[in-house]
Amino acid sequence: MQRGELSAALYQATLVEKPPCYAGRMSYLYGDSTTFPYDVDYIELARGAVDCALQLFSAQQAIASALVREEAQNQQRSVQRGRLTSMGEVLERALEPFLRGDSEPTAQAALRVLQGAKACLEEQRGEGERLATDAASHAQHVIQRAGESAHRALEAFLVRHDVPETELGLQLECNGEGYAGTVSVRSPFGVSATFALRISPEHPWARLRRVADLTGNLEVHLPQPSGWISRRVEMAPVKLERMFVTSVRVAGTELELVLRKSASGGSGYRASVDLRGARGVRLSPVDENGAADTDPPLTLDGEDDRRMQELAHRVLDSVQGLTGLRGSMRSVSLDDHPLSQLEWPETVAHRLLTELAPIVMEISRRSGAPGELVLRRDVGDGRREEIYVTKAELWERLLVLPPERRVPFAALGINPPLVTPVAEAPVSSTPMTLDGAPPLYELPGAAVASAGPAA
Repeated sequence: MQRGELSAALYQATLVEKPPCYAGRMSYLYGDSTTFPYDVDYIELARGAVDCALQLFSAQQAIASALVREEAQNQQRSVQRGRLTSMGEVLERALEPFLRGDSEPTAQAALRVLQGAKACLEEQRGEGERLATDAASHAQHVIQRAGESAHRALEAFLVRHDVPETELGLQLECNGEGYAGTVSVRSPFGVSATFALRISPEHPWARLRRVADLTGNLEVHLPQPSGWISRRVEMAPVKLERMFVTSVRVAGTELELVLRKSASGGSGYRASVDLRGARGVRLSPVDENGAADTDPPLTLDGEDDRRMQELAHRVLDSVQGLTGLRGSMRSVSLDDHPLSQLEWPETVAHRLLTELAPIVMEISRRSGAPGELVLRRDVGDGRREEIYVTKAELWERLLVLPPERRVPFAALGINPPLVTPVAEAPVSSTPMTLDGAPPLYELPGAAVASAGPAA
C-alpha cells in the first residue's frame, strides 16, 4: 500500500494494536536484493526523520539556552539585590553617629546623604528588576519561537512521511456544496495529529454525492410504521440510493456513514461498518437535526448486510489517497497529551530515531557498501533502480548541533567519520634533491667557489 492510502489491510487491528499498515505489494529490496518488508522509500524517510530530529534538537537547544540565561540573570539579580541591601545597611550604620549628634547642620547633612544613597540604591534595585523582567520576557520569546519551529518541523515530517505501522483516519463532512475534512495520523512513536484535508476541485468528493453515485439500487429492510388504526411497526424495504452521503468517518476498524434526505439536513440513517466483517452493519435513524436515535441500533443481516457492506467498500475505494492530501496541522499530541511541556521536542526526536533505528541498521547491514544506506526497487522490464544516501552526508547535516545533541543519531549508525592517520615517510639521514645529487649546501667549500664566475 502506498503512503497515505486507506485499505482493509490497514484495519487488521484496533488503534490500540499496531497493524501492518504497509503490508501488501513489496516493490523495494535491500541492497543485497532480498525483500524489504515495507513498500515505502525508507531512504527518503530516514532523510526526513534526520532533518526533523535535527530541527527538534535545535529547538530544544534554544529552549535550554534561554532557560540557562534566564536562571543566570535571576541569580545575578539576587546577588546584586543582596549587595545593595548590605550597602544600605553599612551606610546607615556609618551615618548613625552623625544623625544623632548635637550639631543640627551635621545631622541634616547626614540625613541628606542617607536619603540620597537610599534613592540611588532603590534606583539600582529597580534597574535590576527591569533587567530581570526583560531577560524573562526574552527567554519566553525564544522558547515560544523554538516551540513554533519544532511544531513546523514535526508538521513538515508528518505531512510527507508515514512511519510503518502508522494508523490513518479520515473525516469528511458535507458543507452544502461539497465536502471538507480532516486526516488523522497516529504514529507508533506516540505522536498523534490531525490535518486539514486538501481536496482538489477535480476530485469526486469535492462535490455532493448521493448513494447512487457509489452503488445503485440500494434497498434495505428497516422498521417502518404501518396500519391506520393500530399504528404498528413492521419491517419494510427502504430505498437509500437517493440519499446524500453527508458524513464519512474512517477510524480504526470502523467506517461510519451518515445518509440524509438533503445535503443540508433532513432525517436519515447512521451506518456503522466493521471493516473486519466481525459483525453485521449497524443502522440507527437520525432526526432532522442529525441527532441519532437513542434506541439500540439495528444490526443488519443477510442481503441487507451484504448491500451495506458493498456501499461501505465502494466508499472506502473512493477515498483512496485522500489521507495523503494533508494541509496545515490542526492539532498534535504526545501520548494523547498536548505538546506543552518544555522537553517535548527532545522527547519526540528520541522516540522518532528509536522507532526507525532497527530498520535503518538492517538496511545498513545489508547495503553491501560501507558507510551507505541502500535500497533497490524494481522498475519493470528487468531493471532495478538504486536509492542510497551516505552516512557522511547525514552526519554533515548534524554539525550545526552541539556535540552532545548529536549522540542520539548514533542509533541510526550516524557517527563521526573515522579519520585515518597519514603514514609518515621515513626520514633519510642524507637530504636528497630531485635528481638524487647531494644538495648545494652540503658541497665542499672549494666546489662551491668553483661554481661561481671566473675571476
